[in-house]
Amino acid sequence: MSNAKSTPRVRRAVVVGAYGGIGAATVSRLTAEGWDVVAMDLPQAAPALSGAALVLGIDLADPASIARGFEALAARVAQHGQIDLLAVCSGIVDTEKVASVTLAHWQNMLATNLTGPFLCCQHSYPLLRDGGRIVLLGSLAGRTGGVLTGAAYAASKGGLESLAKSMAQELAARAITVNVIAPGAIETPMLRAHSAERKQGMAASTPLKRLGQPEEIAGAIAYLASADAGFITGTVMHINGGIRMD
Repeated sequence: MSNAKSTPRVRRAVVVGAYGGIGAATVSRLTAEGWDVVAMDLPQAAPALSGAALVLGIDLADPASIARGFEALAARVAQHGQIDLLAVCSGIVDTEKVASVTLAHWQNMLATNLTGPFLCCQHSYPLLRDGGRIVLLGSLAGRTGGVLTGAAYAASKGGLESLAKSMAQELAARAITVNVIAPGAIETPMLRAHSAERKQGMAASTPLKRLGQPEEIAGAIAYLASADAGFITGTVMHINGGIRMD
């Protein structure tokens, strides 16, 4: 009998929004665990990403750009194999309340935070391996309506939760799980929309008395992509330091 051990299959991931704080932390975490990672973000000079095998430009507010990005991804899949994980970590935030939201602002927010992720998921269907995973980045605002964030942002993140649950039902036959991570206040560049005083208030009102770190969200994404999370689908994982418990 042969004592040769089979080589473990390389797990392949796509991280959309890879330049942001959470996206970059996710790329770093997955590559450290041995994943082959394709990073997607705005078509601009890419920052230093730890370990990404390929970087593809993509603008979530532009359906044509998304189509081109996933066409390039499909070519890579044909050469290297299907993907095991799609993690959509991108998004933009606002603090505008309903009375001051213009139609153009509303449409841009939903295009980037909801329609763009929807199209990424749709394009990924034929590229995902059966038994693969989709993880979307929601927000505490999707459940609360946005206490410190704006109406359009909250609506987009609430819609993302419903989208994930619909896809979880559709893809269950292929053993593909779909889940949402809904962070509270995380120490990322996105928090620049808030003043220092407001950020201090966020930390003070959180039972753990601090802001979350991008690496903590990346760890949750890695968990949902692991074999241990194979029976979790259609759920929203709240990571908010206890500021909302339900």
